Amino acid sequence: MESNEYYKKLLNMAVLAGSIMISSGAETHRVEDTLQRILGTTDFEHADAFVFTTGMVVTLSDPSGETLSISHRVTDTSRNFGRIAEVNSVSRAFCSGLITLDEATVRLREIKTKKLYGSFILHLGYILAAAGFAIMFGGEIPDAIATIFCGIVLSVVNLDLGPKIGRGFVTTILAAASITVTATLVSYVSYHFLNFSLQTNYMIIGAIMPMVPGLAMTTAFRDILQGDYLSGGSRILEALMVAVCVAIGIGTGMGLSDMLGLSETLTLSFHLSVSNVPEFLLAAASAGLAILGMCIFFDTPKKCFLACGLNAFLSWGVYLIADYAGLNGLWASFLSTLAADLFAYYSARILKAPVLFFLVAGILPMVPGISIYQGVYSFIFGGNAGEILASAAMSTGVIAIAVFLMDTVLDIEKRIRAYILRKRKKS
Repeated sequence: MESNEYYKKLLNMAVLAGSIMISSGAETHRVEDTLQRILGTTDFEHADAFVFTTGMVVTLSDPSGETLSISHRVTDTSRNFGRIAEVNSVSRAFCSGLITLDEATVRLREIKTKKLYGSFILHLGYILAAAGFAIMFGGEIPDAIATIFCGIVLSVVNLDLGPKIGRGFVTTILAAASITVTATLVSYVSYHFLNFSLQTNYMIIGAIMPMVPGLAMTTAFRDILQGDYLSGGSRILEALMVAVCVAIGIGTGMGLSDMLGLSETLTLSFHLSVSNVPEFLLAAASAGLAILGMCIFFDTPKKCFLACGLNAFLSWGVYLIADYAGLNGLWASFLSTLAADLFAYYSARILKAPVLFFLVAGILPMVPGISIYQGVYSFIFGGNAGEILASAAMSTGVIAIAVFLMDTVLDIEKRIRAYILRKRKKS
């Protein structure tokens, strides 16, 4: 039996690990599992961890001894998959006895401030994501090249101005408005001074996609599936608020563009369909490129890059094939999400990394960013905005249903496999 001082240090180490994971975007059930493993290394009869999206309570108690408990609030948030993976690695090493409590604490403190990629690479990630999404949704190469300007503006606002503003929602509104004005200005200059037409809508949607709350949506779905309704509900609210801020920013940018006489470059329609193999490969490869860009500013471990890009290629490829076969957008989203979830599950097993990394990569192309743009456009310039936004809500619901269904099937498969292994050991 260790001393009380040791157990207090253990609780502090567990809280540090949990706070890093929560602030980095990990699912609630994954954080609880990690904390339970750490606390389970003690001789206490009860070792409990209650985790929610803004904090946690960890407790060690025993009828014959003292009860130790810490509650901790988490206020800072980021999207850092690398830290989640490294905290998992430290917790496994500690629970296996490979490192001491003090060594684990030191490593966690280093992880808390560690970044896998420098500022230049992060800016490049935003640019790659914006250009890739522009082509993925039907834009052409010149549109993607012009979208680079929007990607630069997005990265500057998020990476350079965001920390100074200190309010995530305000930063999102400013970024979306700046992207919209930049896209209309670039298109206006290109048309009137270079006699070259660009498709502004593809530039805008490409640049706003990195801000669409795909991570919050994915973690919400998985938390709800695990029975964490409080955390799942709060993440859905977070995703909704981010989407609203993106819409407000786009609307603000469209209004400013209209005042400046640039709105003539704005259009509503998108052409997602492909008619031949080269178009299909270009669109699917662009989805993979866009996700590789997002992997950079998610700080995803390098060993996961290829699988994340392949999952985006696969999921968007399934979507385009379903669309070519005549299925509507809801069925296309459903089938592509099933494929993305299945690929993510086996990628996680092979690479020994959280499923979340690969699932977010596969789902992001289907997140209804186009509907946000079209809804705002219809609201400002006239159209059925309500019907468009209702369609976006239905698309989100279909993605959630597909995740729930595939995760349930995979969980059943995992239980059957474990049962067979137990039977084999007994025999």
